Order: sequence, then structure tokens, then C-alpha cells
Amino acid sequence: MIDLLTLETSHHYGSALAEQYRFRYRHFILRERWDVPNYNGMEYDQFDTPAAAYLVWRDTDGAVRGMVRLLPTTRPYMTESLWPELLPDAGAPRSPSIWENTRFGVDRDLPPTVRQRVTAELILASMEFALNRGVQSFLLISPRAILARTLPRAGLFPAVQKNTTLPSGHVVSSAYVHVTAEALEAVRNKIGVSYAVLRHHESERLRAA
Repeated sequence: MIDLLTLETSHHYGSALAEQYRFRYRHFILRERWDVPNYNGMEYDQFDTPAAAYLVWRDTDGAVRGMVRLLPTTRPYMTESLWPELLPDAGAPRSPSIWENTRFGVDRDLPPTVRQRVTAELILASMEFALNRGVQSFLLISPRAILARTLPRAGLFPAVQKNTTLPSGHVVSSAYVHVTAEALEAVRNKIGVSYAVLRHHESERLRAA
């Protein structure tokens, strides 16, 4: 299952909010060598605000091993502020129906079969989140490998917008992924998961009642 965290609801999940910052430090700074702000073993930036939503997968010890960050484009977001060269030709989206999807990462130390399952659940959880919130599209910034291989293997075909090459030589692209109920069912059928994977505190409260 994937937990949905926000600043307002994080108290329902123990240390999960702090753990996602620690995961980001291990994954993006130590492994990927990103030059981004960090403090005391946690990675963060100026977009980790009360508007941010985090989808996290935790192991049995409570450590985050996979995650994605979602930001509404009605508030300042990363593509618009830091990657203007990757903005679509139509300009920076600013709509409650379009959210930014970034900081997608899955722990490479997990066994391959578990990594595949976590990746699939994060994709499904993103789509479930979108449908629950009336979001019609995600704007992604992602390595081309994820856009060209990972998402198509799950049954999604992103509309690539712009490309740029990092100093490391890696190609990063922006892309739109459109979300519909039909697309969600297609992805579920493609990866063989028929149930909802996104869990949030309100759904748990209703289930307990």
C-alpha cells in the first residue's frame, strides 16, 4: 500500500514525513549525486510546503523505500521556477486540474521483483490521487528512461514536451501524463493489480467505522 502524506495529516503516520526526506537524501544526493539543499541527512527544497502531497511506500521497519512528490500548479512549482527551459510551448500550466509529479524514486537496494511492485504501486497511487482530486493531468520532469520504458511498461504513454541534458550527460524531459478512469483501469490490467493501492487517514477511519 501507498500512504498519502501532507503536512496536515502527517501526524497520523508517525515519522513517515521525516523518513521521506531521509529517503530523498539517500536516493537523490548520495546515490544520484544531485546538488540540492539538505540538512542532517534530509533532502528538501523550497517546494516542500503545506501544498505538497507525498505518496510513500514503507517497509516493515517504517523506512520509506519509494516515493513521489505532487504539487499543485496553482502554487509555485519546480518546473516553472527552476526548469523554465522544460516548460511546454503553451507555457507554464496554472490550473487545479494539472499537478506536477516529481521526486519519483524507488530504492535500488530492494530486490528486483519488489522494486517493480513498488514502482507499479506508485504509478497507480498517483492516478488514484488524481481521480480523487479532480486532477486531469500530471506534468513530469523525469529521466528519459522512465518516460520511454517504465511508464509504457505500465500502460502509460507520456506526451514528451521538452528535453535538456544535465552536466552529468543524462537527458531529462518534461512530459504530460493524462489521467482518466479508463487509463487507470488499463494500467491495473497491464500490471495485474485490481485493487486500490492508495491509503490515507480518512479512508482508514471510514474503514474502521
